[in-house]
Amino acid sequence: MFENGVLRPIGNLHLAEGECVKLIVQSYLSPKTKHFPKEGLIAQLTDNPIKIEDFQPLTRLEANER
Repeated sequence: MFENGVLRPIGNLHLAEGECVKLIVQSYLSPKTKHFPKEGLIAQLTDNPIKIEDFQPLTRLEANER
């Protein structure tokens, strides 16, 4: 349990010297998949993409090189 930014174990946790604890933090608030907004400029562009003659989108590799 977190209290004022400090992790406090639930129950009695006793560790001997040299023992380790593995802490896994999971967030259930953010969605697992991305969704485009239903209104606004991004929604307009995803519904009606701008067509540009001779446009060649970058590959993932090319985009990551920049």
